Amino acid sequence: MAHPDDPELACGGSIARWAGKDSVCNVIVSCGEKGTWDRNASPLLVAEKREQEAKKAARCLGVKRVVFLRHPDGEVARMKTLKLELAALIRRFKPYTVVTHDPWSRYFHPDHRATAHAVIDGIMIARDWHFYPFLLEIGLKPHRPGELLLGITEQPNCVIDITRTYEKKMKAISMHKSQLGQLPLWQKRVRQRVVNEGALAGYRFGEGFHRMRI
Repeated sequence: MAHPDDPELACGGSIARWAGKDSVCNVIVSCGEKGTWDRNASPLLVAEKREQEAKKAARCLGVKRVVFLRHPDGEVARMKTLKLELAALIRRFKPYTVVTHDPWSRYFHPDHRATAHAVIDGIMIARDWHFYPFLLEIGLKPHRPGELLLGITEQPNCVIDITRTYEKKMKAISMHKSQLGQLPLWQKRVRQRVVNEGALAGYRFGEGFHRMRI
């Protein structure tokens, strides 16, 4: 995901479900250092605080590991190495499911789109033998994930039941205290979304994704 609070907002309930039976790793692309409305705030301190919040939220959901790539907030599209970094991590961790933003949804933050496209490119590099031969030289053999989930999406074709993990999701989001002032009525908005998405599949609370076979 692009920013430290994105995993919890987009799929915190699903993460908690997966973490109950599998190993989950969060990969955060940017520092999120520009994520403040305080003109006098130090971006370095904002980044440090957000990283600590991300670790606490991940622990709340049962995530085993959080990887911070620490690219500049708002400049992810300029990071030419990102797709290769993500490909290497996919080969390293060998996930069955990869989750990222939906780059085609109507959301204005460019980091979300850039991260999603880099993930898609990274999956292609990770799964095939003849991309970047140096990866083989450092022991990273190809790995093909089973599925890619894109969320938050306007065209969900997969809904995960988070009725039992909804409270964990909300608790994890609340740990991103530096961001809550910039998310007016966040509890109401998040609840409404998971209610709406859950209703698509007959669940009380759900998280919707556009699911792609790889």
